[in-house]
Amino acid sequence: MANTARNLCGVFFLSGILFSCSLFSKKEDFKDGPAQGEISIAVDESFQLLLKSEKTAFENNYHFAHINLKFTPENEAVADLLNEKVRSIVVSRDLTSKEKEIFTREKITYRSFPFAADGIALLTNKQNTDTLISLPLLKDLLIGKISNWNKIGARSVSGEILLVVDKANSSNIKFLIDKLGIPANQKLSVFAAGSNPAVIEYVKNHANALGIIGSNWISDGDNPTSLGFIKSVHVMSVAEKDGLAQDKYLQPFGYNLALKTYPLRREIKLILKESHLGLGTGFVNYICGEMGQLIVLKAGLIPLTRPITIRTYQINQ
Repeated sequence: MANTARNLCGVFFLSGILFSCSLFSKKEDFKDGPAQGEISIAVDESFQLLLKSEKTAFENNYHFAHINLKFTPENEAVADLLNEKVRSIVVSRDLTSKEKEIFTREKITYRSFPFAADGIALLTNKQNTDTLISLPLLKDLLIGKISNWNKIGARSVSGEILLVVDKANSSNIKFLIDKLGIPANQKLSVFAAGSNPAVIEYVKNHANALGIIGSNWISDGDNPTSLGFIKSVHVMSVAEKDGLAQDKYLQPFGYNLALKTYPLRREIKLILKESHLGLGTGFVNYICGEMGQLIVLKAGLIPLTRPITIRTYQINQ
């Protein structure tokens, strides 16, 4: 009887060791945790300034964590996620039905986290004082129906309108195509400068230009890069339709983004593909948490996971 008891104890002890080893092996499969390790995230170039700030703050708080940011056009970022080249992406759209089918077919779990709101900003040269535009007019410009400043009654400039975007497959132009109901096969009358800063530089040096960028590049008044950009161009005011009063033409800054009145407002999403409690989860929790949302607010954008207070003041002159 004593031998039997000893044998059972031996079996239970060995089982305990095997179970512990099994747990240890599963942990070893993952080289990262919520506050340590290294992962790559593909980021649409429009959100470069914001994500650099989030990354710097996160790594300053968690010294054993390292996040590699890859700045790329939106569609390429999604392709990298589908091909498992990155753990997460930061984009301005949801996955399409076909993209979701790939995840479903491969039995891969993903989660989407909207964490900030920005807008598409339209820029003109400092010499151009015609800074009001409606969405129908913008659509006509994009499809080439109107191509001359004189045809829209411009007073300060004349000649051909030079529409400038960052890249042909960027989130900025994709958002406008969807928002304005432009067919996917429609040829657009735009020139690709290569990046958002290059668009600003082009507009700065060409009186006839009209630039299209993400507002994050001009929204942070404390960032020397952003401040330098906004001082060098005019930011156009946009209305939902023609014939509205001048006060209905709005710019892509805080108050208008917060109240969702700016016609070209959009949401920034972090899409995460992670099956364990890893560094991607830790970074999501950070940017959706209090500190990460304060960084969004400081960047001149609108936090989506924390409440903000809007106050109205009357200034007597």
